[in-house]
Amino acid sequence: MSIHRTAAFFAAVLAVAAALPARAAAQTEILAINWEISRMDGKNRTPYAPVTELRAAPEIKFSDHLRALITLRNPSAKPVEGLVLRYSLRLRLNRKGDAPEKAFWGVPFYMEEVRVSKINPASERQAKVLHFELSEQLRKLRNTGFLPEALKLEVMICPRQGDEPAAIVREAVINILKP
Repeated sequence: MSIHRTAAFFAAVLAVAAALPARAAAQTEILAINWEISRMDGKNRTPYAPVTELRAAPEIKFSDHLRALITLRNPSAKPVEGLVLRYSLRLRLNRKGDAPEKAFWGVPFYMEEVRVSKINPASERQAKVLHFELSEQLRKLRNTGFLPEALKLEVMICPRQGDEPAAIVREAVINILKP
């Protein structure tokens, strides 16, 4: 009879444990996206420095090197390996002479992936997005009657089982001003 009580007790414990909410697994998340630029100073290139806005126009060649630093965090006790960051770029365009509220986001003009080999346990790591094709896109806007007002970077960590979407997707916008 005590065997039946022990079995019933374990069955009850298992039922209660199954009914409790599962502890959320720690997942890698995107904390921040920061912009940096390296400008030409004569024949030399300056070191990368933080920037909050760009100076660019379709009529002027864009020779600066722009990059985005994506800060990733691994809060778990185990290392995370083989992350893939997918990103896309789009411009906010406005017709010359139109009011700013008439500006619109164009479709993505550039998409790529960046791989992050490893993030150690309970640590952060930065991934660098270097390829933007911005000068080419600005060149294509010449003589179209449209001006760029902003550049948007949309980033997503390639989803894994149990990931929370709000933690793996981010976007960053940088305004574009006339030089």
